[in-house]
Amino acid sequence: MIQQITPAPRALTEVKILAKKRLKACHAGDVMALDKFAPLMNKQGFTQQDIQLKHCQSLLARELGFTDFNHCQRVLSGQAHIGEDLGTLFHSRRCDTLLNHWFSGFDEAQAFLQQSPQMVLLPYKKQFFVVNGADYVDALGLILSEPACIYSTWVGNETVPAYEAFALSLIRHKLT
Repeated sequence: MIQQITPAPRALTEVKILAKKRLKACHAGDVMALDKFAPLMNKQGFTQQDIQLKHCQSLLARELGFTDFNHCQRVLSGQAHIGEDLGTLFHSRRCDTLLNHWFSGFDEAQAFLQQSPQMVLLPYKKQFFVVNGADYVDALGLILSEPACIYSTWVGNETVPAYEAFALSLIRHKLT
């Protein structure tokens, strides 16, 4: 049975809103916003007025661990399936010091998770890692309004408010 990723429409909407804000900042001459586009501007010969919404969306998607905005949209909208590249949104270099258990298959990772109640199962590209939920939140420096939301499911075709809140918090944390 092919399993879909849980949709997080509020998280996707947040990425779109942040892209629009970044576009406005670029057109207004905001130095910090323009610095992020410096490689593109130098390579393509762009000026700040040449920057379009699609460029901002693509840049934000890459900052979040996706290959491009279409990839981001596919995962956050719940169209992606287990076995596809799910990006690196849920992983950070700050987590490398934690004892992560890595799995190439979802079923194997889920079986391990059932034996470890304080752990959380998260995707990384086409792989999965299981890590202690509290340690993960601490390593990232995340402040969650609902700490239990990290244990919510991200698999299934129903929107899960707790997962959506977690994804939204993670996106805001990574982009601010």
